[in-house]
Amino acid sequence: MNLWIAVIYLVLILFSWLFIFFGGFGTFLILLFSLIYALITGFEFINGKTLIALGLLCLAGELFDYIFIYLGAKIGGASKKTAMGAIVGGLIAAAVSLAFYGVGLFLFTIVGIFLGAFIVELNEKKDVLKALKAGLGSLVGRFSAVIFKALLGLVMVIIIFYHIITGWK
Repeated sequence: MNLWIAVIYLVLILFSWLFIFFGGFGTFLILLFSLIYALITGFEFINGKTLIALGLLCLAGELFDYIFIYLGAKIGGASKKTAMGAIVGGLIAAAVSLAFYGVGLFLFTIVGIFLGAFIVELNEKKDVLKALKAGLGSLVGRFSAVIFKALLGLVMVIIIFYHIITGWK
């Protein structure tokens, strides 16, 4: 029974990690499944300290998601207001995708980030080329955030596998 629970848990963790690449909240799912697994197994393999470490990595991933988008927009020549427009656009688009049960989350978020930066920059500077540059900079920031988050997620997966393998009796 414990072996099957561990196998199911590890498969869920790997799918959660892959979900990061589609704009999903994979690090949060990794943390959630780890908490459930810890509760089911009586914290035998995943203990409180490990959950805190996973939680901090998850939090860092979410925080840097927005920082990278902001920095990408700034590198694209956008103002602070435009960079915030990219973040708000991405959040609105992600929320809209929930109306479709999350289908298109990645596409909606990308379009929302671009349009958020593009519209605010165009409204401020009245220059289509600068607005395009700001929108593209925001997208570069988003893709950088996905790579960073995937690396954090990979660290989470390695920590989990380590604890499962070394704790197995």
